[in-house]
Amino acid sequence: MPPRILPRLCAQLPRAAPTQARRPFLTLATGPLRFSETRAFPYAPGPLYTLVSDINSYHKFLPYCLGSNVTKYSDPGSLPTEADLRVGWGTYDETFRSKVLCEPEKLIVRADASRNELFQTLKTRWEIRQRDEGGSDVALHIEFQFRNPVYAALSGAVAPKIVGVMVAAFERRAKDVLGEEEEGVGGRRAVGGGEGS
Repeated sequence: MPPRILPRLCAQLPRAAPTQARRPFLTLATGPLRFSETRAFPYAPGPLYTLVSDINSYHKFLPYCLGSNVTKYSDPGSLPTEADLRVGWGTYDETFRSKVLCEPEKLIVRADASRNELFQTLKTRWEIRQRDEGGSDVALHIEFQFRNPVYAALSGAVAPKIVGVMVAAFERRAKDVLGEEEEGVGGRRAVGGGEGS
C-alpha cells in the first residue's frame, strides 16, 4: 500500500473515546474502620447498664450472635473480664474471645477481641448517659479491621449498617425486659464511616 494512502485510511477509522479515571471495584481500607450509633431510651441509666453488662444474654437478642458466655469474672459473681461470643451467618461460624472491661461508675462496657484469625482489630464500646430531659442515651461504638484486605473491601457496604442493627436489637431487648417506651422519648443519631470517624 502506498505510504500516502495509509494516513487517509487511519483518519477514517473510528477513534476510541478518551479514557476516564474509573472508580475501582473494591476500595481497600488501610486502617481500622469505626462506626457509632446513639439512640435515646426512656429508661434510667442503671437498668440499661445492667442489660449491656449481661454478656451471657447477648445471644438472646444480638443478630448473628449464636452463643455468649462469660469465661472469667473479676471476683466470683462480680463483673465479667473475659467472654466468648459465637458469631455466625451463612456458612460462617466463629467464636471470638474478648477481654471485657465493665466500668459501672462510668456506665461503659468495653470488649476487645482483637488479634484473632479473622480480625486484626475488633473492639466494641457501649456507653450510657443520663439525658437532661429524662431517660438515657445509649451509644455503641465499633472499631474493626479485617486481616484480609479483600474482606475489608467487601464489608464496606454492610459494615455501616451493622451498628444500627445491633442498637435496634438492644432497643427491642430493653422493651422486652424493662417495658414499653414512653411517648415522646426516643430517637437516634448515627455517626459512622471509614477511618478516623
